[in-house]
Parts: sequence; structure tokens; C-alpha cells
Amino acid sequence: MLGCIKESFKLTNKYIILATPLIIFSLLSSLYILFSSHGSLINLMIALVLFTLMVAAFISGWFFMIRKCIKEPEIDEPVLLIKDFPEGVGEYFLSALGLIFCTFIISTVFILLSYFLGMKFIGSIGISSEILSKSMESFESLKAMLLSLNETQLLKLNAWNLLLFGTMSLTYFLVMFYVPAMFFKEKNPLKAYLVSLKDLFSRKFFKNLLLFLILLVSYFIISIFTTIFGLNILMHFVFTLINFYYLVFISVLICYYYYINYVKCGQLFDRRV
Repeated sequence: MLGCIKESFKLTNKYIILATPLIIFSLLSSLYILFSSHGSLINLMIALVLFTLMVAAFISGWFFMIRKCIKEPEIDEPVLLIKDFPEGVGEYFLSALGLIFCTFIISTVFILLSYFLGMKFIGSIGISSEILSKSMESFESLKAMLLSLNETQLLKLNAWNLLLFGTMSLTYFLVMFYVPAMFFKEKNPLKAYLVSLKDLFSRKFFKNLLLFLILLVSYFIISIFTTIFGLNILMHFVFTLINFYYLVFISVLICYYYYINYVKCGQLFDRRV
């Protein structure tokens, strides 16, 4: 595991050009959402479809670049890796669309199951949707809403938070190898997910679980520091850069880990046989 993390850091630093498409996509998508979040229902639906196409184009091009830097780590001019982005879009765009759709279905199923389990075993907190919506407007509103709750409501709220956290963590774990399985083994999105599940629950399951826990804890730590220092303009800029670097690193780490344990390893085994 430490070897994979160390090598992933090396690849991330060498191919730091991978951060460029991520930063550009983040900027463009933020502007797109800002200017397209108003209007009629039809306009919002069209905007959602176009945004989905944008995400699919980014996923297909960006992870194609990551795949190449992992399979060809000795590229002389890392900056030229950016030229492979359009090729990845052409080759994996439809697969990425299928991946987005399948991930949405999986997430929706788990959220619905979580909701029904929560209503059955926890029950309603007793907060109207209007009050809940207003509490999200500012920290003061959220604090006022929490202070207005009695002990029973607070216990239920904590239980719902734990249930939601557990549901999202389980969902993320079950799709952890989805992208690398698609880009290294199977382009068909449905088959790729089945392959990713097979590899996830293989004899290396506890090693895979350790990887997920490392990612979860590291993300939690970075999120805490980002929240604490986010009010300072300079520190906000610094942690924005750190977050971009971290996103590149964990993407490289997951793909490199998958390649070493489930792709390259298998090829060597086949040659021995």
C-alpha cells in the first residue's frame, strides 16, 4: 500500500499537467451552473442534459490521460499528455455517459433504501421542509434551528446524519473501482461495474477497504482544514490549490492501485500460464 501511495505521488508530481483540465472544468462548470440555474423547468432540464454531457466529456478525456501516464510512466515530455484529452473523449464519451447514468441509479437506490430504513427505525425529526430550507441559508440560521430542537429531535437528527454518512460511504466504496475498471478492462459501463465489484470483493477485499479508509480519513482531514482556514482569503486560495492537487492524487492513486493489483498482475499471471 505504501509503495502505491509513494508511486502515485511521483506520478502526480511528474504529470501535474493533469490538474489543468480539472481546474478548467471546475471553473467552466461553476460558471455554467451559475448562469443556467434560473428559468423555466424546460430550460433547467436542457441545462442538466448539457451539464451531463460536459461531465461525460471531462471524465472520458481526463481519465484517459491518467490511464496513459500510469501505463507509460516514462513519457519524456509530460506536458504533451494534454494532447491525449480529445482522443479520450472520442474513445470513452459514450462509456462515460453510461457510467454517469449507472452511478446515478446506484446512488438513487441506496438513498431511497436509506430513507425507508430511517423512517422505519428512526422516524421523522419533526422539522418542516420550509424551516430546514431556511436553516441552510446561513450559519446563524442553522444554529438557531438546532437550538430550537428538543433532546429527542437532536438524537433523531444525529441518527439521520450517521445513516446518511454510512449510506454515502457505502455507495462511494461500491463504485471505487468503477472508473479504473472501465478504462483498464471493459468499456461497456454495465459490464465494467460488474467487473469492478468482482475485483472489489476479491481476496484483496481488506486491502481495498484499507485504501478506501485512507481516502476517507484524508478527505475528512483536508475538509476540516479547508473549513477552518477558509475565511482567510490567502489561506482559502492555498487550500483551493491543495484540494485540486488532492483530487488529482487520489484519482491517480485509485487507478494506479487498480492497475497494479488487477491489471498488470493479471497479465503477468497469464504469461506464466
